[in-house]
Amino acid sequence: MVALENPEGGSEEAAAAVGSPPGGRRTLPVPPNLLETDGGTAGLDDGDLAPPAAPGIFAEACSNETYVEVWNDFMNRSGEEQERVLRYLEDEGKSKARRRGPGRGEDRRREDPAYTPRDCFQRISRRLRAVLKRSRIPMATLETWEERLLRFFSVSPQAVYTAMLDNSFERLLLHAVCQYMDLISASADLEGKRQMRVSNRHLDFLPPGLLLSAYLEQRS
Repeated sequence: MVALENPEGGSEEAAAAVGSPPGGRRTLPVPPNLLETDGGTAGLDDGDLAPPAAPGIFAEACSNETYVEVWNDFMNRSGEEQERVLRYLEDEGKSKARRRGPGRGEDRRREDPAYTPRDCFQRISRRLRAVLKRSRIPMATLETWEERLLRFFSVSPQAVYTAMLDNSFERLLLHAVCQYMDLISASADLEGKRQMRVSNRHLDFLPPGLLLSAYLEQRS
């Protein structure tokens, strides 16, 4: 039931309809629409059979005596002490994160001093490295694939790049570029042709500072 004040007195008819207990407070019945849920009256078909809602984090904390005691202790401290506690908790959280190491999908390559052109080149398979060292590489073709992959994954790092390549040596070059850039590449037959699919193993795309074509030119 909802109790409403009636400072202006109202009409006698309204008073008679709702009752007028001593003290001037009038008790009004709850409107039927407040008793309805999801368009109908709650019954065995809906509300009674629905699982109870899980308590929120705040409600759960308020009902836990330990949490309440800790919170009261924190609030009773001076502003300077509260600031020190918050800084301590923040530093402790960072320390635990460092001990755990990078999380799944977390990209730490920019912070890794070993992420150098030489290390990128060592990622390439031994067979492909031998080809790159011994063969006369068409640099224009290599640079074209580097440019295409850079442009594509810089805009859509989580997308999949596809290309139809019948030339086996060009596929080999693309595989080498992908391994150097820490990308995943695979080829498969599609309608009688060879399709290359390239994807990024990381959430972001961080190309090496020195591309493969430039690295090979430095070595020559």
